Amino acid sequence: MRILMATYWYLPHVGGVNTYINVLRKELIQAGHEVDVLAHHPDMEKIYIVNSGRYVEKQKIKKIVYDKVYDYYEKKQPYVEPWVRWREIERYTFELVAASFNLNQYDLIHTQDIVSTRALSRVKPAHVPLVSTIHGLLATEHIIAGDITSKQSIAWKYVSAEEYYGSTSADQTIVPTNWLKGKLNQKNFGVPKHLLKTIPYGMDIDRFVSQYHSPTTAYVPFTEPGKTVLICPARLVPVKGQRYLLEALSKLKQKRNDFVCWIVGGGKMFHELLSLSHALQLGNIVHFLGDRSDVPQLLKKSDILVLPSVQDNHPFSIMEAQVAGKLVVASNAGGIPEMVSDRETGILFANRNSDDLAEKLHFALSHPVRSRQIAAQGQRWGLKQWAPQTLFARTFAVYQTALSGKSK
Repeated sequence: MRILMATYWYLPHVGGVNTYINVLRKELIQAGHEVDVLAHHPDMEKIYIVNSGRYVEKQKIKKIVYDKVYDYYEKKQPYVEPWVRWREIERYTFELVAASFNLNQYDLIHTQDIVSTRALSRVKPAHVPLVSTIHGLLATEHIIAGDITSKQSIAWKYVSAEEYYGSTSADQTIVPTNWLKGKLNQKNFGVPKHLLKTIPYGMDIDRFVSQYHSPTTAYVPFTEPGKTVLICPARLVPVKGQRYLLEALSKLKQKRNDFVCWIVGGGKMFHELLSLSHALQLGNIVHFLGDRSDVPQLLKKSDILVLPSVQDNHPFSIMEAQVAGKLVVASNAGGIPEMVSDRETGILFANRNSDDLAEKLHFALSHPVRSRQIAAQGQRWGLKQWAPQTLFARTFAVYQTALSGKSK
């Protein structure tokens, strides 16, 4: 079977969508299928087939789309803000470029976000089934980030409609967690639950283990013997909640000084978080390591993974930490409780609650034997639950349903 996996986002990049595509594509190829990947080029000037390099320059098509869409809004809906107009222009451009890649050659298309799903549903051949995986809830991320300040605004109504059409335009739609299924079913989005199939992520465990045991490729802070290393690998954006981690560490240092914390990742909140760290006098405790390509190697040199997300769907960092046998201390936000059973396969703390996080970290540091037991249980769970073969089998069953014509 020949399959096209497609995403609006650029590839390659560091993130969950990139990892998911790589893991599933590898399993599909090993099973004898041909798989192309369509995405934006990292320069965002081209849309290309990642595995072959074939591309279409985006700008010529975008200029035509821009003129048409902008003219429409000026005449019909001049009150719609530029941000919404830009998103429509991007979607129309993506679907027109995608249509130029001869979609007739594929037996099935598997999209990876709400934009590519809506776009491909409009231009794909009628006989080619469309499966989508929705990896997150972007609409509420806009609220958390402050990009949208009112649920009465046109911008909110637009992103809510994006979620609805992105989640209902495929023949079969996959979500990684029941949390996301429940969110999409709420009044704001109105996606019927029976249209969504929950399939947790998988990971390339062999590749991860190989990276894990490789040398680090850049600077690693010196850590005094006997100190526990906490690691938080995540984008520096509001939804990841690093400010609550810094507040918790400030409280924790009032009780003990036997730990350090590595914050790994880049993003728009870097300077804000660095200033907060200095204000809380965490300069000798917290180290900002920036974007890194050697996160598995850093994980090996650390002891506890801390993830203070305000909203998260199915973070790969938790999967990797569990497979590595590291203790996971994470917020109870989003789909995380479906990955971590409190005091069994990890430790959960109350979302946005730095006091609770400080208490849970104090417990973990004060009870090393119990922490190791929890980490070991998490590892046994992770090695089974996150196996790539499990993801492949569950996903291929959805493919077969779509191919059978049992469309929703």
